[in-house]
Amino acid sequence: MRPILPLLLAALLTGVAQAQQPVAPGISLLVRQLAQAPEPLPALPLKEARRTLPQARQRYQGGLPTGASFYLTARVLNEAATPEPVVLAVDSWQGNHISGRIMRPGPNGFPTPGATVNLDESAVLDWIVLRPNGAEEGNFLGKFLDLEERLAVLKD
Repeated sequence: MRPILPLLLAALLTGVAQAQQPVAPGISLLVRQLAQAPEPLPALPLKEARRTLPQARQRYQGGLPTGASFYLTARVLNEAATPEPVVLAVDSWQGNHISGRIMRPGPNGFPTPGATVNLDESAVLDWIVLRPNGAEEGNFLGKFLDLEERLAVLKD
């Protein structure tokens, strides 16, 4: 019975550590920034995101590292049939067809999965690979909007 105790303890501690990890604060920030973003969106970060999108697609389709998540910023039609930039948690990407869940701010400010949406790759604005430790790749638009926000605070 003794060999089981260390395994049980390790399993419990791992579960506690995972439960204490924050819910993707970078994605929550990006969702908020997009809701307040000016139109048209800034061209330079979008250009870099589109330039690097084929490599990001290959990485997603080839398999991400364990625990990593893949998100896209895309323009989709909202309930009023108006194009709106949103963040998607990608569920599948076959050829040019993408399926994902719209991230909406939840009651605590963190995104919660929303409606499922299917779109063409041409609607993609930006991409994000989010690692379990919070490190991210891509997110050119989000980084640009974050920098603008910080500079605006410095001006005040």
